[in-house]
Amino acid sequence: MIEYVFRTHFRLAVHAALLFTVGLLLSWPVIHYRLEALARLPLALFRFAIRLIGTSPSIARTAGVIFCFNSVAIFVYMASGFHPVLPKIFGVWTGMNIGTIVGMARREEDFLQAGRPSPGQWLPPSPLTAICGVLVLVLELACFWFSIAMGMGMGHAVQAGAERYFDALAVRTRAYALVVLPVLALSAIAEAIAIRGCAGQAPQAET
Repeated sequence: MIEYVFRTHFRLAVHAALLFTVGLLLSWPVIHYRLEALARLPLALFRFAIRLIGTSPSIARTAGVIFCFNSVAIFVYMASGFHPVLPKIFGVWTGMNIGTIVGMARREEDFLQAGRPSPGQWLPPSPLTAICGVLVLVLELACFWFSIAMGMGMGHAVQAGAERYFDALAVRTRAYALVVLPVLALSAIAEAIAIRGCAGQAPQAET
């Protein structure tokens, strides 16, 4: 299954990475011109996730929320591949949403306070925070790109009549469960640690 995910779908994953990059570039006008219609949904989802994480959350709770969000969303993106164009749209849309969240939500107090530890909670050292941040970029993006690639490949096969949709989805669901989900779990733990480290080092918001 590892070979199936990473070798079979490598070229399509590169395609997915390019689409994601296009989405990141498209986030610039959304941020610069404050296009609220396009920013409303990603910011609403971000605020909902922050509420689920709560104040002074444990590493486990932060990682659990991140894992649930990522695993469900990325699976839906992959499963949309009854036509190859839909995963491609999700690739661009996700890049734009992430760029928008990073560019706009970081100005909000909720973002600045997200994951801030309470006194006595473990604070990861700066080197570990940096390592975890890099791990998140590598692992989470790889999971996203290869899942989008599996969706695109499925869409091409279904539209060509080479595979029936539910048969193709069953194979990819197994690959997703055995390969992608464990990597997403590791990424979620790393992200929770990185958030704790960054939040603990950030200045307290003024009251």
